[in-house]
Amino acid sequence: MDAALALLLKELFGDSNDPLLMARRLHRKIMNRSFYGPINLLRNMKLGYENEEAQNLVKQLGRLARSPFSVDSQSSIMSEVLEIIEKLCNIRYGSNIGEEVVIGFNAEVETLLDQLTTTSTKQLQVISIVGMAGLGKTTLARKLYKDPLIEYVFDIRAWTCVSQAYLKRDLLLGILSSFINDLTDEIYKMNDEQLGEKLYRLLKGRKYLVVLDDIWDFIAWNDLRFYFPDDQIGSRVLFTSRNIDVSLHVQAARPAHVLRLRTADESWDIFQKKVFRTGICLPRLTVIGREIANKCEGLPLAIVMIAGLVRNQFSFRWWSEIAGSLHSFMVRNPSQYMDTLALSYNHLPPHLRPCFLFLGVFPEDYDIPVTKLIWLWIAQGFIHETENRILEDVAEDFLTDLIKRSLLMISKKRADGQIKACRIHDLLRDLCLTKAKEEKLTPEVYKKAPAMASSSINTNLQHEMSVNASVLPTHSGFCYPFELGDVLQKGGSILSDTYRPLRILDVESVALSLFPADVIHFANLRYLAIQARDGSPPPSISNLVNLQMLIISSRKNIVVPRTIWNMVNLRHLCIKSGENLMEELHPSQEKGKDGCPSGLASLLTLSQISPRSCHKIFSVTPNLRKLGFCGPLISNQGDMEVPDIRGLEHLQNLKLLNTIPYPKPTRLMNTLMFPEKLKKLTLSNTGMDWEDMWTISLLPNLEVLKLKFHACIGERWEMSGAEFRRLKILKLHGLELRHWVCSRDNFPGLQRLVVHNCLKLNIIPSEIGKILTLDLIEVRGCSWSAQISAQKIQDEQESQGNCLLKVHAPDSSMQFPLKRLKQMADAMAVEMHAGLASEGGSKLKMLINYVDNLPRW
Repeated sequence: MDAALALLLKELFGDSNDPLLMARRLHRKIMNRSFYGPINLLRNMKLGYENEEAQNLVKQLGRLARSPFSVDSQSSIMSEVLEIIEKLCNIRYGSNIGEEVVIGFNAEVETLLDQLTTTSTKQLQVISIVGMAGLGKTTLARKLYKDPLIEYVFDIRAWTCVSQAYLKRDLLLGILSSFINDLTDEIYKMNDEQLGEKLYRLLKGRKYLVVLDDIWDFIAWNDLRFYFPDDQIGSRVLFTSRNIDVSLHVQAARPAHVLRLRTADESWDIFQKKVFRTGICLPRLTVIGREIANKCEGLPLAIVMIAGLVRNQFSFRWWSEIAGSLHSFMVRNPSQYMDTLALSYNHLPPHLRPCFLFLGVFPEDYDIPVTKLIWLWIAQGFIHETENRILEDVAEDFLTDLIKRSLLMISKKRADGQIKACRIHDLLRDLCLTKAKEEKLTPEVYKKAPAMASSSINTNLQHEMSVNASVLPTHSGFCYPFELGDVLQKGGSILSDTYRPLRILDVESVALSLFPADVIHFANLRYLAIQARDGSPPPSISNLVNLQMLIISSRKNIVVPRTIWNMVNLRHLCIKSGENLMEELHPSQEKGKDGCPSGLASLLTLSQISPRSCHKIFSVTPNLRKLGFCGPLISNQGDMEVPDIRGLEHLQNLKLLNTIPYPKPTRLMNTLMFPEKLKKLTLSNTGMDWEDMWTISLLPNLEVLKLKFHACIGERWEMSGAEFRRLKILKLHGLELRHWVCSRDNFPGLQRLVVHNCLKLNIIPSEIGKILTLDLIEVRGCSWSAQISAQKIQDEQESQGNCLLKVHAPDSSMQFPLKRLKQMADAMAVEMHAGLASEGGSKLKMLINYVDNLPRW
């Protein structure tokens, strides 16, 4: 989207940094009426969206194009155009801005790409990127890692973060998980040496790139280097570090790439791209904006932080206040610019401060699961209901605000584009801890668990349905508080007055045999996460009257006692594996003292529950928003049967995982069994006939549909008259589908299509590309022809002027090499034409190396 927008605005304004020149170019475009081409493209940003605001904004653009244009009005018209585009982008793409901005790395990128892909040196080489904190070492490494040339040249790419405190086991598992989709229990049971041997065998004979991010000393390299085979085929190891001496100890093949501070122009470009979706500053703010950027003295992290303070606040007075708060500083010592970073904290509204400071409890370089973070904020009492909005929705707004202020980075996204995990920069984490001490908060910190066990559940259906494994997989994780995890692991008692006020107990990374009975004495607990071979809670769990979140991981089927219905404050009951049973309410529990139904009115999440135990419970859980069934869902006649959930008026997310397959295609008789407000539906192993999918299209508010692991049976999906009017996200995963026939009318509002591991699918229907709202097609693990067809859709749309659609199909063979070849040749021609002989010469060398890497047929 950013690249498309850049092309669009270059078409309108040119690429000058001078507002006057840009305004004059806009004047010429309007006078010769060539203004309408870009305007039509902008109009496409709102097509398909039932959004009155977007329609009005496009009308305003049209009026600007037709209005009289004078020299005096140049600047104001350009400002109006830019502000309208900014608003249109926020409507279509949302206001979340978490993408990293890469400015000023062009020379480094070309040099490093050359060294990583050159064929002149076949032996294994170690290449290093070093520099002070905040310069963008990880950003540069990630740009290289994701570069299409790197994806094409290397058979295996792997990434792991080292940090100051690390375990060899974590590093090995991190590398393995980069190119193994689902690590098996067998792998988790291996010791360090066995893991290293497995890594060596998997890398042997294959050209690989391994990135070791944030190495603090050479000991980590010594722990790993024996597991990287040198087969003389051009494999590479790339690492980032703050310490230039590390590159000497690891015997890097070349001198370290020491990153520099950004120039004034580069700083200004970073600032503009972080503040404005368009990447172009409003003319009236240009002078003060440059002053702000210059005061950051070329440190990217400082620029990004200050940009977060002024984003979406285009008041000259506010910008002037920020400029006045900044002072010139030397950036060679972090302590000398910490005050500048602290500006972001000082300008936080009071309700966001504790949420930000709490981020310091997570370990350095830790990917923080968003759902977990929100639940922990609520458990700590940081979130309060406002305007009849539930706590979780308010917390999501807080998270979005911190991301927009650049205090949090997005580290992972789900297939539907939602944020899955976030991360805080090391320096900002230090700021959190410093400010927490100043304000006498001093929270506990997540630390390594004493005995490590998987806190995640594999997405593979075989693992989802494996509920009776005798042992739990083990790998390192974190627990909170650390000492309680240690005591529980050793089977000791955790009863102590010290922990009576405890609100959070997270020992999900500690492998236990039974649900720990002692925790029922912690009456103040709000958040409890445990992992046990037998995770069934005792009836006395109801003593935890304040508990809001109960998360249980287990490899046995869990039985939830009926006393759970007395826990009126419970908001989320999340069971992560198995076909689990809930004991039915006792007759005395079905009616409260006032004669009305009692139960869990606060319960919002209930997951992995067997449909066999859900006959009477939904009358006492009226506010459920997320529900997951795991168990037999197909009748003897082949009909899908779901417990009566029609009364769940607030249910938005429903997951159906069938555990007993039916030998023939099954039927969904009607969708009246589903609540009308349902927005997200996931089907796994339900074996539906594709012809019955039209019934799903009748759900009036469905926005996300995921069909996974034999959700539908058969090789042909012909959609005929089915119309998913409100569907925004469609994910197809692990299906037998071969032929897919559809038109754009079947998905008039689709924004994202994700197709993973559909090995038989021949092509992505070309009609999909004609959907006006479509932003992304992602195709992975599918046939070559399917990926090529997706790329052709993008090419066809670009030829028709639609540069808003993006396609991710990394294995589409020669499609990429030819495009990359043209890009490199164009860059070389431009620089040679400009008389930049040395730069053009380096491009020519890069081009030759690239051609050498192309396959020969």
